[in-house]
Amino acid sequence: MSILSSTTWKALGSPSLLPEMRNLTGFDKGTNRPLGILPNVPITLRRKTVQMNMMVVQGPLDYNLLLG
Repeated sequence: MSILSSTTWKALGSPSLLPEMRNLTGFDKGTNRPLGILPNVPITLRRKTVQMNMMVVQGPLDYNLLLG
């Protein structure tokens, strides 16, 4: 799963999210309820752009975006 922090999502203008019913389980076995899915986010790596769905989670992360 690719994850986007809510802080970054807000910086993007808080675009509409699709509902997400699954919880995330972290490495520490804690669970987190995502805010939703941000669909079709364009990601460019080495001059190739792909559309990815990003799960938006509450609060800041150590990184703005985690690609999964």
